[in-house]
Amino acid sequence: MQNDLPIWALRDELREAWAQQPSTVLVAPTGSGKTTQICQMLLAERPAWTGRIVVLQPRRVAARSVARRVAEEMGATLGEKVGYQVRFEDVTELGTRICFVTEGILLRWLHDNPDLNGVDAVLFDEFHERNLLSDIALALCKRLQRERRPGLMLMVMSATLEAAPVAAYLGGAPILESRGREFPVDLVYETWEDGSDLERPVWERAAARCARILRDTPEGDILVFMPGAYEIGQTLDALRAALRGQAAPILLLALHGELPPREQDRVFAPSELRRIIVSTNVAETSLTIPGIRAVVDSGQARVARFDAGRGIGTLALEEISKASADQRAGRAGRLGPGVCYRLWPEKTHERRPARNTPEIQRVELSDVALQLAAQGVTDLEGFDFLDRPDPGRIHAAIELLRALGALTGEPRNASITEVGRAMLRLPAHPRYARMMLEAARYGCVREAALFAAIMSGRELLARVGRQETITLRNRARVIEKSGENQSDFFALRRAFEFARAQDFEPRACYTHGINPHTAREVGLTFAQLERMAESAGLLGMAPELEVPPGDAIRRCHLAGFVDQLATRQAGATTCHVADGHEGELADESVAARGSSHRLYVVSEIREITTRSGEKLTLLNTASAIEVAWVRALVPPPDGLSESIEHLYDRLNKRVVAARVLRYRDLMLGGEPHFALDPQAAARALAGEFVDKLEKLPVWNNTARPWLAQRRELASKISVEMLEAILATAWLGATTYKEILERPILPALQAALGEGT
Repeated sequence: MQNDLPIWALRDELREAWAQQPSTVLVAPTGSGKTTQICQMLLAERPAWTGRIVVLQPRRVAARSVARRVAEEMGATLGEKVGYQVRFEDVTELGTRICFVTEGILLRWLHDNPDLNGVDAVLFDEFHERNLLSDIALALCKRLQRERRPGLMLMVMSATLEAAPVAAYLGGAPILESRGREFPVDLVYETWEDGSDLERPVWERAAARCARILRDTPEGDILVFMPGAYEIGQTLDALRAALRGQAAPILLLALHGELPPREQDRVFAPSELRRIIVSTNVAETSLTIPGIRAVVDSGQARVARFDAGRGIGTLALEEISKASADQRAGRAGRLGPGVCYRLWPEKTHERRPARNTPEIQRVELSDVALQLAAQGVTDLEGFDFLDRPDPGRIHAAIELLRALGALTGEPRNASITEVGRAMLRLPAHPRYARMMLEAARYGCVREAALFAAIMSGRELLARVGRQETITLRNRARVIEKSGENQSDFFALRRAFEFARAQDFEPRACYTHGINPHTAREVGLTFAQLERMAESAGLLGMAPELEVPPGDAIRRCHLAGFVDQLATRQAGATTCHVADGHEGELADESVAARGSSHRLYVVSEIREITTRSGEKLTLLNTASAIEVAWVRALVPPPDGLSESIEHLYDRLNKRVVAARVLRYRDLMLGGEPHFALDPQAAARALAGEFVDKLEKLPVWNNTARPWLAQRRELASKISVEMLEAILATAWLGATTYKEILERPILPALQAALGEGT
């Protein structure tokens, strides 16, 4: 332990708070020692404890790094008394007393061990980030503490937390505050004298700033914050160009969550060379990187948001909050006076939000709903959230999970199914988890993982104008294959394979209309999903069903997006969608060209505004499917219904009866049914012509003039009422010819109580 750190000044107050009640809130700035010392202090204060002290970290790299630091301070071997557990890594043993974990691991423990037997305390570090999973983990731990484990200790810790709401949520928990130990950090904002730098990419500006720092300051490492792995790669390339000819060698390092642990650990190892470390916001909190004296901040981060078009969460590039900017700047003042260079003008700084918006208020909630249902939470709408999300979003999440077969019941009485529990073994969005479960039945898990990777990122096919005919032809030669237009996946797979074969070289990709950066990200996500599938035991499973490979992946697509069915109109790209709207298959959809299929499942439904101001619904990433597949996947009454319906056949101008299969409100198909019900036939005619009456002489010649003289009566007629009047007038008719011979006026007068 490092007894000289500021947090130790609070030892007596902490001891008193821990003795009074099991929940505490600690606000302690960067450099106070809260992350490494509180767990050690608590272990020393509670010698009778035999279980674990669990410390939640928002990122895997932080969990590994901090665990290693605490083990060193305690003179212990990592993995014995002190350890960590993150996705794909478990460096613990039965006797581990302090365990650093990510939120997803804790939720998995709660699923497998609902009472958290063997855990004495849970510390929520860096809670100000307000990650979705940390909010849910805190809520579940609070429920456990209140209902079955009153002695379970909970402690919420942060540098910039609004403590009062959290303390109230935990039943009036005491709030303790510590001073930090940071050196002064000078803030230098970017200035543009003539605006010329505004057009330069942020990584070029960061590289230029690093070159000036190296030239003007004799010592100290540099930490550069970039929003994602792609921007980090671009920054490293720009640095190599900017530092070419540099007298002293400079060590360039990357730090982000997708790097192998060995590469991440290089950042924390001592080096004789001066270093520039380019990192995502994983270095914003918890981590102390030795030697940092200067920070170059892009002011950007990738933030989780709900993409309504695809029905999934995505990572959007956004400006960071003031609180995050302060956290980043503080990295330069951990070991001595430092400086932070912010790559944005000072005058724009005040427009940034003060704090991060909690994820639970900005992301899609199906994953949350599934996690809670697995914990036995049946009333999902009434659950005790720290920040309550919009009820409509909870309802939408439950409806999606019901469509995927993961939940049954209503929002206030929902329960998890066996399919839902199997989906939880795959830490991926529920849509993709469901796809990969289905893929295991057909022996195409790797294909499904690639499909999910392609769908979860940005657009793989670059936007190409119609005038760029050479690029369009190049792309068509790569992605299109004769007779293979049943699914856009096949085309997208060929695009990815081409980009990978070119080692994602930008020029080669762009000349074929493929986004190289997206392709590279697809490769990383694909590898991650493969590891998930292997960990869940899906890759080694023998297929249950033998089906053609092309059919198999389309069936998987259906399983993950069954709620996004669409029926295509004959000879057109217009489709009816399961939500009652119409949409157009996108131009780039291979499935839209040369296919006679009628029924599709689509991954993306997005509303755009055309140049003329018209709203247009575009359907993208489509797969042709068979009605029989829907029947097998969605048994009645889960959205699938079959009934005798009377429909107006516009081609033959008559009412027909059919046994109709519907998914929700979408008609999937029908078989002729020859017996017509007169009343149902009349209602079908009325529904078809209620908004086309001006085309009927029988209306224009008598009924319309009669109403024109009785405006007060006319104003009281609703569409529904008029439809009922027409059905009365046309009782016994079944064809267009027959309604032309049926007077409407008597039925109209009778309905309005007017004599002839």
